[in-house]
Amino acid sequence: MKKLLLAFIPALLLSATVMVPSAKAQVAFPTMEVTMKLTLTPFNLAYLALQGYFENQGIPSNNALMQDFRNGKITGTQVVKAAVAEKRLPDSFLNNEAYIKGVSNQLNNLSLTY
Repeated sequence: MKKLLLAFIPALLLSATVMVPSAKAQVAFPTMEVTMKLTLTPFNLAYLALQGYFENQGIPSNNALMQDFRNGKITGTQVVKAAVAEKRLPDSFLNNEAYIKGVSNQLNNLSLTY
């Protein structure tokens, strides 16, 4: 009899846990829509210019861009204006001197390797 009882106890316990409904509470979290605006870093913008993404705006690519930058024909401001015209940056970046200076610094760094 003991053996029979010991055989049924695990089965009885398993069936009891299966039949008991889950007592998980449904918690309602407030929802909030978050919108993020991703913008280009100064390095990414300078690199896009180097790759020729702003040729339609009069910004040359590759070696021509680096040569024109070193000669002062192309500035960071012009690259930012081209990016705004191509809808890659919001208009507010036209007045962001720190960003424009960052683009100029990145163009300068890239020009050292070309």
